[in-house]
Amino acid sequence: MPTALHVVLKFVWYIISRLLVWALAIGLVVLTFFMAMDYMNVRILVQDSMKLRAEVIIEGDDPTTLSQVFSKGFLEEDDMLDSDTYQQYIISDFDYNIDVGFALIFPWQNTVTLKVTEEILSIDGEIYANTDSHLSETPPVWDNAIYDMTLVRYEDNWRIVSMELTEQLPDPTPLPTESPTASPTVSPTEPAEVIED
Repeated sequence: MPTALHVVLKFVWYIISRLLVWALAIGLVVLTFFMAMDYMNVRILVQDSMKLRAEVIIEGDDPTTLSQVFSKGFLEEDDMLDSDTYQQYIISDFDYNIDVGFALIFPWQNTVTLKVTEEILSIDGEIYANTDSHLSETPPVWDNAIYDMTLVRYEDNWRIVSMELTEQLPDPTPLPTESPTASPTVSPTEPAEVIED
């Protein structure tokens, strides 16, 4: 093989190999970007959707908005949405916390399952005045738990289709209330006797 042709082929192979490396690197960057975007979208969707569900259950908010993020089958099977546990209470606030586990979501993937930990540490409220006396004065505690949550991509939008209980978490321990302490009392002292010369 002539030397000049050998040099040309070697140069062409060098250019092609570098182009392949750059194409692969760019492809990985684009893939990583779309995977990160999908995960962030799913994470925010789960956080907002589960808090909205809790607001519907605890505060009695309008449940129609849930159909935008939960599938019809999920809403029909969710017993908590039909519960009247908190309807006898005036809820002023609740401390909501949710942790969404990490998952790799490829752009061509249409189903993903995440581990979700949902906790409500406290619910502030009081019972209605005309409510039965056998109920507690304070709202019942929330069933804190860890779930395997499955979402499906439908027309470029994710929806929650199922939520399987994997672990029931213990009830939160109430914060200790400070009991008023008696202030120290000072006993009156008798004036010292003055000795006159």
